[in-house]
Amino acid sequence: MNQILAFVRLELALFFRDRRALLLVFAVPIAVASFLGVMTGGSGLGKGQGGLQLLVTDLDHSAISRGVVSNFVSDPTFRVTVTNEDTARGLVLEGKRPVAIVIRGGFGANALPGLFDTNRKPAITLYHDPSHATERQLVEGMLVPKVLQSVVENAVTWNAARERIRAGLDRIERDGNGLSERDRVLYREMLERTDAWLASRADRSEGESTGNGAAPAGPKEFPLPFRIDARAMVRKQAVYNAYAHSFAGMGVQFVLMAMIDLAVGLIRERESGVFRRLRSIPLSRATMLAGKGLAWSLVSMLSLAGCFAFAWLVFDVRITGSFLGFLSVIVACGWLAASLGLLLAALGRTAAGTRGLSILVILLMVMIGGAWVPAFIFPQWLQTLSMATPTRWAIDGFDAATWRGLGPMASLVPAAVISGFAAVFATIAWLRFRWDAE
Repeated sequence: MNQILAFVRLELALFFRDRRALLLVFAVPIAVASFLGVMTGGSGLGKGQGGLQLLVTDLDHSAISRGVVSNFVSDPTFRVTVTNEDTARGLVLEGKRPVAIVIRGGFGANALPGLFDTNRKPAITLYHDPSHATERQLVEGMLVPKVLQSVVENAVTWNAARERIRAGLDRIERDGNGLSERDRVLYREMLERTDAWLASRADRSEGESTGNGAAPAGPKEFPLPFRIDARAMVRKQAVYNAYAHSFAGMGVQFVLMAMIDLAVGLIRERESGVFRRLRSIPLSRATMLAGKGLAWSLVSMLSLAGCFAFAWLVFDVRITGSFLGFLSVIVACGWLAASLGLLLAALGRTAAGTRGLSILVILLMVMIGGAWVPAFIFPQWLQTLSMATPTRWAIDGFDAATWRGLGPMASLVPAAVISGFAAVFATIAWLRFRWDAE
């Protein structure tokens, strides 16, 4: 038993001396759990930092349309930006915002008549990014109470509805409203029955307001006084395909993960004395690192190309944007993966410690960069932070070239940023590289 306890003490002492092992065991699960907690809403503290980003354009400027905008602005579920239609449409098209609503002219004047006349229903245009189906459904669902609330607050009472019914009856009596005699009789009967129902609802509402003990009237059971004109914002030749985003994210993640074994292998070569023998050739540091980096880059590029080839053959993922831009992102990601592998190998002291550090670094990069889940569901501060990761630029570049169908610059700019990250990683790796193990 004493011998067992001695081994336990020894192993624990060795473990707690290894800071990288401690990092892997404690920091990684904490980081992942914290990230998922933030992504799913956190503790509810700090309200106002989250919320769905929503663009709103009011082309009507009536009391009812202003009420709709105000109802969205006051709802903590949304972070509303009021802008013009061209800006809203452009931001959604480029994937910078998930949803925009445009309240058309005449909305306020026709919202109440639209309850009773299908030909007068005013329109709300809803521009949406097709990759944000959940956000579109949320906004569509919230439009109903937001509009009805504004209509009720600004125009609707039961007696006002009865006035509309009576106006319809007057038109029938005056000119027949263009109906045949038979249809006129049926239409008059329908309006009279509706008027009687509205009268009973008005009486009940008045009874409640005077506190006579009448039963609650419940919500006003009106039909929607507007129609939603939903438009998916993609280029004409582009069709949204969720597999395009998932293959971009997972392709980038596992290319980076593959660099862990290569970095560990490089460290083991140093520990075994291979580098000392290579120096006797003689072999310069730049030559060796360039050779290994080029080989790793090619492997990474082939891996990404293979992923997208499979997605093309099986899931119909197409390059609807710039093919040059698509290739540039693949090449940049290959350089990024190789330079990151060299950086991890240069900074790592032992094979085991480097593996733990690599897992932490890559997990953070792919999580924050939107490889697991789209970055648009992050809080705003996390979306801003994600722009500091090369993985975010890689995902955006692939999305632009595939389902978004955007032009060359939408992919070439991310490729240039990724290449900048790769150059920094490679420079640090070259400066910190050691021939001999410490």
